[in-house]
Amino acid sequence: MKKLILSTLLSSGIAASAFAQGFVALDNTLNTDQSPSATSNGLFWFNNGTSIVKMTGDFNAAFYGGTDQANLSLIASFSGAAAAGSGFSGAGTWGDPNGQGWAIPGSTVSGNAFMRVEAWNGSATSYAAALAAGAAVGQSAIFQNPMKALPDAPPNLTGMPAITLATSVIPEPSTFALAGLGAAALLIFRRRK
Repeated sequence: MKKLILSTLLSSGIAASAFAQGFVALDNTLNTDQSPSATSNGLFWFNNGTSIVKMTGDFNAAFYGGTDQANLSLIASFSGAAAAGSGFSGAGTWGDPNGQGWAIPGSTVSGNAFMRVEAWNGSATSYAAALAAGAAVGQSAIFQNPMKALPDAPPNLTGMPAITLATSVIPEPSTFALAGLGAAALLIFRRRK
């Protein structure tokens, strides 16, 4: 009988540990570093062309995570109606509209996860589509963030650096053509002298 009870307890413990994963909250609502160049505890910023200001209102975001910085998987992506309410905590913050913890793929109950965040404005449903459309976009470098197993509260993204969204201006082909003509003219005049 003792063997049966002992083996039942042992197998239950193994099964419980197999399902234990680390979780994070996809929020930076507790972050307080007021610098657009923060390396952790960062906020979201917007470069409007003349100054860098904290992001306000709702915007879109995608979160990647994993136990290895070379193998990050998409944890969750929020755009359009799914991102509604993400700016509820004030300027510079993004809060998960679902208010839940998210599992880090392949994680265990303790330690740090590797994370990356992409953010964008507009109606695009992905970072890549927003970038292609010329919308304001920004992404973090890979950073480490604590994770905890449930029922402990999942930690916020305190390891997140500041992320600045900006539009990337791509010159039109005519700009390159004019630059090429100017360079050719300079070379011609230089050879004559």
